[in-house]
Amino acid sequence: MRLFLYRPDHERLSDRLEAFPGLDIAVMDDAKAVRDAGGAAIDRHAVRPAAAYASSGLYTRGPVRAFFGVLRHADTLSWLQSGGAGYDAPIFAVLAGRGAVVCNSDAAGPAVADYVLAGVIEAFHPLARRRAQQRGRQWGRLEFREIADTRWLVVGMGHIGCAVARRARGFDAHVTGVRRRPAGNEPADAMITPPDLARALPEADVVVLTAPLTEETRGMVDAAFLDAMKAGSVLVNVARGGLVDERALLAALDRGRPAHAVLDVFEEEPLPAWSRFWSHPRVQMSAHCAAASPGTVRRNDELFLDNLDRFLAGRPLRQRIDPALLAGGKG
Repeated sequence: MRLFLYRPDHERLSDRLEAFPGLDIAVMDDAKAVRDAGGAAIDRHAVRPAAAYASSGLYTRGPVRAFFGVLRHADTLSWLQSGGAGYDAPIFAVLAGRGAVVCNSDAAGPAVADYVLAGVIEAFHPLARRRAQQRGRQWGRLEFREIADTRWLVVGMGHIGCAVARRARGFDAHVTGVRRRPAGNEPADAMITPPDLARALPEADVVVLTAPLTEETRGMVDAAFLDAMKAGSVLVNVARGGLVDERALLAALDRGRPAHAVLDVFEEEPLPAWSRFWSHPRVQMSAHCAAASPGTVRRNDELFLDNLDRFLAGRPLRQRIDPALLAGGKG
């Protein structure tokens, strides 16, 4: 069985892949060349993989377009393991439409949840002023805001949203989760469905977006959503930039409601140099790197290897995406 993966992933996992007999491995390097495990060149149109691992490293620094170009033109693919949580990219629907099983990843949850807590703490604490006082040898008392007893609204209670909820509750925050179909076992103090969002927004000190980008969620954070937010509140987006009407958000930030935005994702990435988000005093931003931790890489590899074992044995795969979600864009 031919397995297709990115060269750095093969180098990291080669010893462990030897435990799977019968694998015919093809790897793509940063120059977009494909070779077998022995180093012999393979024409990109002749790779014909049965399985593929699209790691988070491939997405962030690898030849991702060329890699998926191979998959797009292969009618042999039976299973794709993605290292990302999202599944809104059209290529996933294309591959699923050809009969491939597409699995996403839950590996990013702990890292993204840490990012969210760090962002909210920075919004609540005068960290920059403290460091400025230190540099200036100024002894001054600065007040800050506690997380305890704040009310959090986590929009999207998948593995990332649940990880955020657990951490926020660890700081004694009250968490309300938002999900289309609550399961009943979410780590939240209360659960609501999307139609109840408008009622919950005025009470939320922190609103965290962790929902997938779908036809239903695109642009959900619009002017009306922002107008309903509480004075002094914080908006955190670690989902997709398309969930937010960015013009409306900038206008709302200019008015001070929300008081602060923690943004890791944007409609256009990389964010253009002319964007006001770079310099807005109420914005804390980063370059879609909320999951950029060694732990995410390790958990992704473990998921891939476990699913590889399951795939070869004909057992059910973990994190399999319902083809109806890919076809219909439902989250």
